[in-house]
Amino acid sequence: MSETEMKAAVDPAALDAIFADLDQGHLPGVAVGVALDGVSLYRKGFGLASLELPVLLSPTIRMRIGSTTKHFGALAYMLLVEEGMAKLDDPVTKHLPEMSPVADGITMRQLMNHVSGLRCSLELSLQLGGLGRYASTADCMRLMADDDDVNFKAGEEWCYNNGGYVLLSLAIERLSGQKLGDFLRDRLFRPLGMNDTLLRLVDTDYVPNSASLHMVDGKGGYYRQPIGAEIVAEGGIASTVDDMLRWLKHLRGALAGNPVVGTAETWARMVEPAVLANGYATGYGLGLMHTPYRGARTVHHAGGVMGGSCQMITLPDHGLDVIVMANRAGLDPMDLAARIIDACVPNLAPKAEAYDGPIPSGSYHDPRTGGVYGLLRHEGKALISMSGTGVPLARHDDGLFRATIPVFHLALDLPAEQTAPKTLRGTECGIPTELVLLEPDPGADLRPLAGAYLARASGTHAAVETDGDGKTGRLILSGRFGTLRHSLVNLAPGLWDAKPLDLPVPIVGGLIAFDDQGFTFNSGRTRRLRFRKAAQ
Repeated sequence: MSETEMKAAVDPAALDAIFADLDQGHLPGVAVGVALDGVSLYRKGFGLASLELPVLLSPTIRMRIGSTTKHFGALAYMLLVEEGMAKLDDPVTKHLPEMSPVADGITMRQLMNHVSGLRCSLELSLQLGGLGRYASTADCMRLMADDDDVNFKAGEEWCYNNGGYVLLSLAIERLSGQKLGDFLRDRLFRPLGMNDTLLRLVDTDYVPNSASLHMVDGKGGYYRQPIGAEIVAEGGIASTVDDMLRWLKHLRGALAGNPVVGTAETWARMVEPAVLANGYATGYGLGLMHTPYRGARTVHHAGGVMGGSCQMITLPDHGLDVIVMANRAGLDPMDLAARIIDACVPNLAPKAEAYDGPIPSGSYHDPRTGGVYGLLRHEGKALISMSGTGVPLARHDDGLFRATIPVFHLALDLPAEQTAPKTLRGTECGIPTELVLLEPDPGADLRPLAGAYLARASGTHAAVETDGDGKTGRLILSGRFGTLRHSLVNLAPGLWDAKPLDLPVPIVGGLIAFDDQGFTFNSGRTRRLRFRKAAQ
């Protein structure tokens, strides 16, 4: 294939067609930037910056980038490594000695790779108290520092962990003597001319030239929902399309061995994927993912916040940089960015399409991790639901089914039939797993389980209440950052589904497993959080 046939090109009309449905002057939307070989060729906004003002989104308006922030935090720490102030594999307890003994042996690299096994402070604060109440970065760290167990042994599995980057942020501040926002401004943003980029700790302050965030209320309207806690390296940056294109140009040059910020060695480490103890390659480096898209090499990281989302992606071999930022929930910048790539890069390999054949339909439980997965078909496509979010399933050459989003590491052997078998086999992070079909217990009764419980490490109190016949009930959790009520519905003998009653966010809630000691709380990022019966 000739070089001309492989060369990327930007056709503004083709890109306009992708965003035509979002080009509305009465709804929030997206801001988009596309550059080729470092030259900005497409910069547009679609929709309102805020429902409160007649101002359209533009490439110069600040918007949150969510977890795309993570590699900025990782690079900040690596600058300190370059200066000899720290090492990549320093024990976490060297910089945060107040951590509990469960953190012993865990390294800073493992925090950034999401393989530490620690429970996540953001996950814990949401699950145990909900949204909206202010918590400082130190408060969030304390929640992790007081914990008495881990999800898994460090280096043996991969689990996305915002809290690891909270700990990273505090380590950077202690080593540098600067607040993280000041360090990022002085050492990363200013040297690259990113003068409109900053660390925005909370959503309740006033930041000039900023788009608002919009949650969908399910009734045709929108509302605000600040997360409450301070957000640092896990997702706190607000930037513009133009600044992010400057960053992507530098990132691509840095990966080619010509960085302005950091050394070439540092940047090679940034995209080096973590490899688990069993040899499984995660595809995740130091806040960056290095995975192929339709056969093309990409470096990327997405982000999500309450009422917004982001995708940053570059194709180094094609010189193509893409940034998509949304200021309303329900949009998918990852899909929009993929469609931009499809329109700009010729002769890509076939796309991994969602499977359109028959699959079993039902809900399954992984006894090893406590995870719950739903299998279903929607609009003719196979989906797997994880933490309440449906993701398309694609069948790969090895016959196994995997989610089309690379951050998920579950592979399943599914029969080509709708009848749900009692068990399903597969692997997660290369570890063999067996999922068990969830079948409600006709004799389930919450009444003997009603009462008070306590998670001692976090000081979270739980109350189990029942309805008249004990078939349903409520779980009320009262923790450091508030109170959250859940409905309880039986899934299988001893297993109950907890869904938040006051918080319409799919990532909150989990599986309650009762035993003779009390119960454990399990969710996508929290395993076996122990609640014991409280003394009467």
